[in-house]
Amino acid sequence: MFNHSVCSYPQRGQYGQSGYRGNCTGFIIRDFIETYLVKSGLFVDPSIGGGTSVDVAKELGVRFKGTDLHQGYNLLTQDLLSFLGEPANLIWWHPPYWNMIRYSGSQWGKEANPWDLSQMDLEQFQEAMLLAMMNIHDATEQGGHYGILMGNLRKDGHYYNLSSMVERMAAGRLVDEIIKIQHNCVSDGRQYSGKLVRINHEKLLVFKKEVQTALYFLAKAMNRTKVVAGITWKAVVRRVLQATGGQSMSLASIYAAIEPYAAEKSENKHWQEKVRQVLQDKRFFKRVEIGVYTLIEV
Repeated sequence: MFNHSVCSYPQRGQYGQSGYRGNCTGFIIRDFIETYLVKSGLFVDPSIGGGTSVDVAKELGVRFKGTDLHQGYNLLTQDLLSFLGEPANLIWWHPPYWNMIRYSGSQWGKEANPWDLSQMDLEQFQEAMLLAMMNIHDATEQGGHYGILMGNLRKDGHYYNLSSMVERMAAGRLVDEIIKIQHNCVSDGRQYSGKLVRINHEKLLVFKKEVQTALYFLAKAMNRTKVVAGITWKAVVRRVLQATGGQSMSLASIYAAIEPYAAEKSENKHWQEKVRQVLQDKRFFKRVEIGVYTLIEV
């Protein structure tokens, strides 16, 4: 289990598929479980990738449910709580570090999947991350925890602080920040010109669920930090429809679900108009009939 806020695992251990790029060591998942999972609680991983969490859960003998986009589960269109059938006590999520590694069409599948976070542009990635984290939060039981392992990225001379993005946008109360030292990185064998500080760490951010829904937390958080309004509104409307488990909703029902969040965003007095505008985005929403909408799935 974790005894302090910095961890280092020089060996990855015999967990998961070693050839699956981006796999983390199973030792950090083991420590995560031993630190935060309550006895008999459900441990969940909605993005199992190469199966590392599967092997760790089996070794420890914990109750576990894991899935992935490559197994047909879509964290961006399907309600995680409905999929699980019960709230999780502890959720582990190790998402792509934006497009550092392209997964669909490379690590799995023959073609790029449009719902794969590693195939999105930066704005789409940020919105998708927000939506996924709200989904994960709402699938966690009250008082339970979820952790997100995220690394940062340097690309074309720019530094992308993805772990800070997670910390800023995730619902729940941040209770721990674990710095994980990276070993055997691809960049270790490369030579770079100039003075370059190599990224040699990832962050495991651990959150505790204290409010019922992520929308309530987001409403409060938006008063403290500035997030791109367009991204936020689309993610909110998508989350409301996602939580129906694939059912359609009337515009009046969508308004009712969003109203507590909208009330906190006091600067937007025309929020219903904004909701209607968002629902016109045919990438994510389908009008079933006049005034009735559903979320587009794979």
